[in-house]
Amino acid sequence: MRPLKLFLALVLAFGALVAAPAAAFAHPGPEGDEDPLNWANYEKITLTKDTGEPIDMAVLPDGKVLTTARDGVVRLTDPATGVTSQAGKFDVYNNSEDGLQTVTLDPDFAENGWVYFYYAPRQMDAPYPATTPTGSSPNTVPAGQDASYWDQWKGYNQLSRVKYADGALDLASEQVIIKVETQRGQCCHVAGDVDFDGDGNVYLATGDNTPASAPGADGFAPNNDRPGYNPGFDSRRGAGNTNDLRGKILRIKVAADGSYTIPEGNLYPEGTAKTRPEIFVQGVRNPFRIDVDADTNSVSWGDYGPDAGVANAQRGPMGYVEWNTTGIDQPMNSGWPYCTADSRNYNEWNFETATPGAFFDCAAGAENNSRWNTGLATLPPATDADLYYGDDADDQPWPELTDFDPQGGQGPMGGPVYHYDADNASTTKFPEYWDDKAFFAEFSQDYLAAFTVGWPDGPVSKIEQFLPNADLTTNGQPITDSPIDIEFGPDGSLYVLDYGDGFFRANPDAGLYRIDWAPGNKSPQAHITADPISSSTAPLTVEFSGAESVDPEGEDLTYEWDFNADGTFDATGVTASHTYQELGKYTPRLRVTDPEGKYGLTSTNISVGNVAPIVTVTTPADGSFFTWGDGVPFTVTTSDPEDGAATVCSRVSWTFGLGHDRHAHPLSQGTGCTFTIPTPADAQEHGVTENIFGVVVIRYTDAGANGVPAATGEVSMILNPRVQQAEWADEQQGVEIVDDAGAGGLRKVTSFDVGDHLGWDPVNLAGVNSIAVASSGSGTLSFRWGAPDATPFAKVTVKSEQITEKVLGLGSGKPEGTGKLYVTSSGGVVLDQLTFSPQEGPADSTPPEVTVTGVETGSSVGDSKTLTPVWKATDDGGIDTVTGTLDGAAVTSGGAIELWTLPLGKHTLSVKATDQAGNTATKTVEFTTVTSFADVKALITAFRKDGKVTKAGAVLLQAELEASRQLAVGKKTVKAVAALKIFDASLTRTVVKDADARQVLKRDAADLIKQVQKK
Repeated sequence: MRPLKLFLALVLAFGALVAAPAAAFAHPGPEGDEDPLNWANYEKITLTKDTGEPIDMAVLPDGKVLTTARDGVVRLTDPATGVTSQAGKFDVYNNSEDGLQTVTLDPDFAENGWVYFYYAPRQMDAPYPATTPTGSSPNTVPAGQDASYWDQWKGYNQLSRVKYADGALDLASEQVIIKVETQRGQCCHVAGDVDFDGDGNVYLATGDNTPASAPGADGFAPNNDRPGYNPGFDSRRGAGNTNDLRGKILRIKVAADGSYTIPEGNLYPEGTAKTRPEIFVQGVRNPFRIDVDADTNSVSWGDYGPDAGVANAQRGPMGYVEWNTTGIDQPMNSGWPYCTADSRNYNEWNFETATPGAFFDCAAGAENNSRWNTGLATLPPATDADLYYGDDADDQPWPELTDFDPQGGQGPMGGPVYHYDADNASTTKFPEYWDDKAFFAEFSQDYLAAFTVGWPDGPVSKIEQFLPNADLTTNGQPITDSPIDIEFGPDGSLYVLDYGDGFFRANPDAGLYRIDWAPGNKSPQAHITADPISSSTAPLTVEFSGAESVDPEGEDLTYEWDFNADGTFDATGVTASHTYQELGKYTPRLRVTDPEGKYGLTSTNISVGNVAPIVTVTTPADGSFFTWGDGVPFTVTTSDPEDGAATVCSRVSWTFGLGHDRHAHPLSQGTGCTFTIPTPADAQEHGVTENIFGVVVIRYTDAGANGVPAATGEVSMILNPRVQQAEWADEQQGVEIVDDAGAGGLRKVTSFDVGDHLGWDPVNLAGVNSIAVASSGSGTLSFRWGAPDATPFAKVTVKSEQITEKVLGLGSGKPEGTGKLYVTSSGGVVLDQLTFSPQEGPADSTPPEVTVTGVETGSSVGDSKTLTPVWKATDDGGIDTVTGTLDGAAVTSGGAIELWTLPLGKHTLSVKATDQAGNTATKTVEFTTVTSFADVKALITAFRKDGKVTKAGAVLLQAELEASRQLAVGKKTVKAVAALKIFDASLTRTVVKDADARQVLKRDAADLIKQVQKK
């Protein structure tokens, strides 16, 4: 966005929010009306919970939906029957974030049946290796190797299309269209979304293939090209490289045979040296969702940003995420990794010496001097973002994008533009109110929004939350839970694919949904429970219940059961029983219908002949604590009715990832029953403000049995870093988070009152013998297990003006097992962080260390000055009390001391600290207050401003004082003393109205006389 465009955006956005606050945070209207902002006029329909690990979706013209999962499976959901089936499976390289990504229909899909997919093929052709090493590529070249070592990690992701017909993909028809070179074993940022413009051109979004926690990045731009280091740590090799397809939005024209040509108008004309002509947009990090809209001739996308929670004058801006739009005739450079947001530049950070260099100039065109750059040395000028937001709601023009859920993090998912079609016969299509608005999904904050945009390239003039979770749930379900894709179907309804809250797995809260415009009567929601759901042998009698089905109006429902998913309903009633006589996999369905004829469908899976295995992790426990850089040992056992007790360890697979707020970056994976997961020592390179943790998913796939395919059991675990910032608590009730540059994570929790609580889940205290509590204030913190009102199992008394650590030994009363840890306060306590340590609280015989700043011992300071002494006490065992006195009178650290209030002469500042063991230490600083002609002049000026001296009196006194000073400088001692006596005589009540000020000036005049006489 150019400066004029940004100015208009700010003006329009401010005007919209001031003039129409109800539109920005809309509230429901009267019950039963057809107000498009009455959320009761919408309903959420569950289409399927069978999504695998959902990545993307495409709504077919007949209303069926294709969804992709990272493991390569493509599912087809038929809302008319409630059945989800497998339409095909790609052979994918499923490592880190690689795997199957996008599914997109050809614009002429109804005629040609082409479906586009972007994925990482497991097997690759020359010149790439046939296989790729598993796990993450290392940080540095091993000893004895050169840069060619990295060639073994070469790979690519490819855009292909295959034919679809009658519910199945014909994988033999695959045409490979374009390959994007990548470095495998290098998390993260794949992107991969695809769309078409009105001319049939294909747009493909690609990620920068660079980890979020590159060594030395610390949440800023990962431009690390140190000699010998992994080239994957330098985003300039991809997103910043004009001759590389990573970190781009590409535009091509696909021919009938799958080859492609370059349409006119891309960023670099064909034949331009050191460029790729496919590039339409350069300088993006992870544009996970794009939308190309033929009606508005626009290309829009959401782009993930880095993780720095605050700006750094030596590095660059805080981490922003973006939403952008541009015209299809307006190719652009978005700026990454040289700048972000409104051209907030990063600098040439020296990763070898950790020292700053010159800042990039995105407005003029940044220089790419990376050793890995194969493109132009100077990039095109960057275009400012249309929308951007980050952790700090006060440091961005659109704080509502963060205010919707301040603790959620940032996960921008671009979405479609809605176009109202009055001729569409669908009764569920969205109202005309939403016409031409761009819909937006926030993965981390769990909300949907709509933007009013000046198409095709902005600005955004209004932001509205759509169906707020806080205002409406449908049948007890939130409107969205980590939305990973949204799309309008041919019926004008909004389809939502939710990833859920887990990582690298088929989360129980994942699902495919449809949001309909439905004023008046709402559809019932069907829900099945079945017992049992699997068996090794037939016959198997299963008891079904639909009792958890819901009708929004509370009407009586009718229940119809189709036990074999063959289209014939076999039984009615809330409950039903059916015996499966033969081995196999079955998908029974339930249809529930309300009195007005609206119905809901759902299905479940029954396996007769093969029971899924049970996975048990012996060590460590879910919620255990670890230190970054440690190897965490695991022991896994399994049981399977058909395979027997013996575990085939080669079938045990694990994935480890770096959890970050509400998403995760896969880092490594492997197999085996016993293994050690290496945790990255540089994990905090995400940024000091970022909540990061370990995520482990362990799966075991059995051999299949009795003609029934293999089944998989899994366990998902969280590993907690030993240091837990208070602001990262999973539950936060009643508290306030404030910035503090001196606190761990640069933030702390305040307003921690009685009835408030912080909660962490999951937590296992095995191996934790003490907790170091960093806090300040005066009060008591209580540690509770399972509930915020449970009896405390430990308490710590806080009594410190500054944030200090106090070690709390846990002893034998420590809770066992995995559960929820709660911390409550008696009030008056500020909590910074907790450190969960395996060490016992040792006997402490070492006195604390006390430091005092703001005043130097032996110094002489003029009495017109103000001192602000600050002191701090530290002790390994924790500080109990810290007190300060000045000449025996109590003073506080950081409190200003106006020296004119002290007698002239020597003074003693004494700071005494007592640690938890009773050891004490005292720090003494002696200084002297003096006066001078300059001090007295400054005091008169200050007293005049405070009203202690009259204006006319101040003029008189300053003139007399200056006359005496000049006489003293001229060594006319007698006359100078006489002038000072005249000055003293002028210090009357009518001139100096304040008695204390008058006394101080007389005192200083007497001291000046002594000074003059000595000379």
